Amino acid sequence: TRGDPILTSSKLLLTAIAALTALFLLPGCGGDDGEEDPEQVLEETFNNDETVSSGVLDVTIEGSAEGEQGGSFSANLNGAFQGEEGETAALPQLDLTASADASGAGQEFSFEGGVIATRDNAYVEYQGETYEVGTDTFEQLKRSFEQQAEEAGATGEETQDPGAALEQLGIDPSGWLTNVENEGTEDIEGTETIHIHGDANVEQIIEDFSTLAEQAPTGTTDVPSPEELSQVSQAVDEASIDVYSGESDRILRGLDLNLSIDPSAVAAGAVVPIESIDLSFSLRLSGVN
Repeated sequence: TRGDPILTSSKLLLTAIAALTALFLLPGCGGDDGEEDPEQVLEETFNNDETVSSGVLDVTIEGSAEGEQGGSFSANLNGAFQGEEGETAALPQLDLTASADASGAGQEFSFEGGVIATRDNAYVEYQGETYEVGTDTFEQLKRSFEQQAEEAGATGEETQDPGAALEQLGIDPSGWLTNVENEGTEDIEGTETIHIHGDANVEQIIEDFSTLAEQAPTGTTDVPSPEELSQVSQAVDEASIDVYSGESDRILRGLDLNLSIDPSAVAAGAVVPIESIDLSFSLRLSGVN
């Protein structure tokens, strides 16, 4: 079965995959044993010249709001991906599952689905039904993905510098953390990592994601003004980031972002039906290459 819903879902999925691909192509080099300078670990992790061509991805987003119109939501994306050796701009083969649950204002929402992408076709699962994308449509999606990857700086060469791709996108993850500390080593999905903890630079993160959104196919030209960025920053009570970098290879194995938001801080004295908002984002990467 083919149709616009499947095509639309596939395009959205490819956009997400493109963003995740950029995330995993972050830079980094191996380090010496012992206590590492947290700034250096971040620099090596976010400027790593090793390409991640395969692995198992696990991304979770959770949120809750307290107040008269409070509610909660959670979403998860999990599964394996396998890229083509030496082809950094090629669409990887995928076997991903996705789920989402939300509740609030007396209503509930639940979603389960997934996608399998082979070298020449793709299949989308939605609420227990599986749909074939079709080879013709899949070829169009592949070309779209490859064009986006090339524009992002991927040259198709195995030795391309992933940091240059992020730089061309206007993204510098090393600026997302302040007051960083080395929390020691920690096992993440069977790999020994260095755990770096720091406060989140909220304004920089929003500015970087706004820049990234501008360059997406459905992007907008509306970039937050400095005043708007300042308002958002004032609404954040607490914000922290934890980075887990491979001890031997400085490949990103984990990333956690936690935010606590006070909506009344930007409401200019108005009555706000939401008292507080807590958000968390967690990413884990295992089975690398």
